[in-house]
Amino acid sequence: MSDNWDFYALRVDSEPASIYLDLGLAQNAPLESQPHLAYVRVQMRHPRPDGLSSNEEFEDLAAVEDSLSEVVADGRSTTYAGRNTSSGNRDFYFYTSDPVAFAKSAKAAMVGHSHYKFEVGDRLDRNWDVYFDFLYPTPSDLQRILNRRVVDNLAAHGDNLSEPRSIDHFAYLPSVIAAESLRDHLHEQGFIVDEPRIDGGSVAVSFKRTDRPEDIDDVVIPIARRLQELGGEYDGWGCEVIN
Repeated sequence: MSDNWDFYALRVDSEPASIYLDLGLAQNAPLESQPHLAYVRVQMRHPRPDGLSSNEEFEDLAAVEDSLSEVVADGRSTTYAGRNTSSGNRDFYFYTSDPVAFAKSAKAAMVGHSHYKFEVGDRLDRNWDVYFDFLYPTPSDLQRILNRRVVDNLAAHGDNLSEPRSIDHFAYLPSVIAAESLRDHLHEQGFIVDEPRIDGGSVAVSFKRTDRPEDIDDVVIPIARRLQELGGEYDGWGCEVIN
C-alpha cells in the first residue's frame, strides 16, 4: 500500500456511492504476482436511507477495515486496493496471489465482527480491471480530489474560501499550436495568459483569473477537459490565503 489514499463520490448502478482507494497503486499496477481479485462484502447494519454509511456505524466499519487490512493485506501475497460503499453494503477489494489463503484469512479477520453478515469471493483479474475501470476515478473525479486537497489546505490555514482572489493555474501542452489554441480559449473565458515557454519537450502555460476557491471545480474541470482534447495536461492551481 502507498500513502496516497483518497475518496470520491459517484453513482454505482444508479445509486449513490463512495469509493476510497489507494491512488498510488496505479504507478505499479498490475502486479503479475497478484493476479486474483478478492473481495469481502459486508452488509451494513445501519445504512443511511440512500444506502451510504451512517455516522452511527462509522467506528464499527472502521474496525472491520482495520481487521481486514492487518490480517489480510500483508503486502507480499495480498494488497488492499480500496473499497466501495453503496446500496447498504461496503465492499473491500484486494489483489492476491492465493485466493484460497485470502478467503481463510478474511474469514478469520471477521470472527471479531460477528454482528456483521459478510461474503467472500474472488476471480481472476490479471490486468487489475476492477481497480482501473471501477475503483480508480475518472479524470474529472481525480481532478476534483486534487482540488479538494488544495481547498482543504487553504481551510486549514484559516482561509475564507468564499472570498474572490486571483488564482494562478498551470498547464503543459504538446506544441506551440496547441498552446495558442488554449490561449484563445482562455481569453474568451476572461483569463490573463502569460507568454508560453518551452519546458523540455512540452510547452508550459500559466494563466490566472479572479475566482472563489469554493467554486474551483466549476473553474478547473472544463479547462482540464479542454487540455485533454488538446493533448495537454492541467498541472494544478494555487492562490494567496485570505483570512
